[in-house]
Amino acid sequence: MDNQSQLKSRGQGGTKRGTAIRRSGRITAQRLVHTARDMLTTENLERFTMRAVADRAGVGLANLQYYFPTRKDLARALYLDVGERYEAAYAACIAAAPEEPLARLTAVLRWNMEDISQSSTQRFFIQLWALLGSLDDFEGDYIRELYAIDIGQLSAHIRALHPELSASELRQRATLIAALTEGLLLLIRDTDNDTGRRQALLEACVQAALAIASGTDPINPTQESA
Repeated sequence: MDNQSQLKSRGQGGTKRGTAIRRSGRITAQRLVHTARDMLTTENLERFTMRAVADRAGVGLANLQYYFPTRKDLARALYLDVGERYEAAYAACIAAAPEEPLARLTAVLRWNMEDISQSSTQRFFIQLWALLGSLDDFEGDYIRELYAIDIGQLSAHIRALHPELSASELRQRATLIAALTEGLLLLIRDTDNDTGRRQALLEACVQAALAIASGTDPINPTQESA
C-alpha cells in the first residue's frame, strides 16, 4: 500500500478513521504523536509502550487507544509525522534559497546534513528503525514505508533540476541520496571530537549527493555539480 492509500485508510496523521475529524481531536492526536516522538528521543526503546506514552502525555490508556488502537498505528503515525515535518523544513529551505533549482536542492541537502548532526535526530531515528523493525519481524516493510516518503520528497527536488528524467531514474537517484544521508547519520558521531573533520565530511556528502542528483560521478563530480 502506498503512502497516499495509507492516509486514506487510516485517516489524518495515521489515526483511526473518524477519531480526529474535529479540531480538538486533531490537536489531541498531534499531541500524542509528539509525546511518542519525544519518548523515542529521550528514553530507551524498552520503555516505549502504549501505557508509557499515555502516562507521559497525561491521558488514560483508553484515550490513547481511541486515536491509535495499537502500537503499529502509533508507529505509523510517527513516521507520517516525520514526513510532514521534513516536508515543512524543506519548504522553509526552498523559500529562503534562490529560485534556481540547484541552489534549492543544495539548501535542502545542507539542512539534512545539519539535521543528522544533531544527537537528538540520531537517537530518534536509530530507535524508530528498531521500533519499526520489531513490528514486522524485521521484514523491513515499515522502514520501506518510512523512506518511501523521503524518497518521494527528494525525487520532487531532483525533478525540478532534471525534468527530463523518467520516474524510475528519479527514484533511483533519490534512493541513493537517502541511503547516503542515512548511512552518514550512523557514522557521523565518529567525528564528535573533530569539528573540522565533521564539516568536511558533511560537505563531501552534500557534493556527492548533488553529483548523484545530476547523474555525474560522485567521486569526481563536474564543476556544474559542485
